[in-house]
Amino acid sequence: MNRDYKGLLVSFVEIVVFLFAAFGGFLKSIAPPEQSRAPYIVGILSFLALIALLIVSAVARSAPGERYRRGWIFAGVLAFVAALPASFLYPQALAQHTWWYPPDKAVQRLRGLDTNFTQPVKDFLKSNPQESAPERLARNFELDQIWTQQSMDRAASKLTALYAWLVLSLATAVFCLLEANSSASRSLAQTSQTPSTDSTEDKAASCNTGQTPADSPGPDTPAES
Repeated sequence: MNRDYKGLLVSFVEIVVFLFAAFGGFLKSIAPPEQSRAPYIVGILSFLALIALLIVSAVARSAPGERYRRGWIFAGVLAFVAALPASFLYPQALAQHTWWYPPDKAVQRLRGLDTNFTQPVKDFLKSNPQESAPERLARNFELDQIWTQQSMDRAASKLTALYAWLVLSLATAVFCLLEANSSASRSLAQTSQTPSTDSTEDKAASCNTGQTPADSPGPDTPAES
């Protein structure tokens, strides 16, 4: 059996690319900083979103669209509800664990908690408590010497988990609701084609008998002698 895997894959990849590029590249723009291995995270999530789309498409092919349309709607709403907590938690975590530096050419950077400064920074703050802002500490310490590595790793893991939760939930919601709408469109198309098929069959039958539907005698109409 000849299956156009390449064409099928290209069409699905285009959907995923459009999803990440939609709304001005919103999903890419809110990705964690590069210190959290952002390119790797976005790449892996793109593959996971593609797999989710393939699963939805495969299940839809084996299930009648009209019969399971409500199921797709329910699954889409459920995925959307699952994305709501992440949509609130992720911006908070992003504000808590990122900062912008240097001022003249700001780049988003990862940061730990203020309670997880390295020991040299803690000693410095004892005599300079007003210098606790990351921008001020960066004037006296290297960027990788401000927070402990353990704190930075926890921040990166938290941002990665919340970002993955948000993206996959939204992607699944979009794919399920798209399938629900496409199944409805297919059902309407099939319904609109049914009368035309019956009309064609009636015309074919009338041609075979030499009579039109209007000339055919009804059960109560006497036949002419």
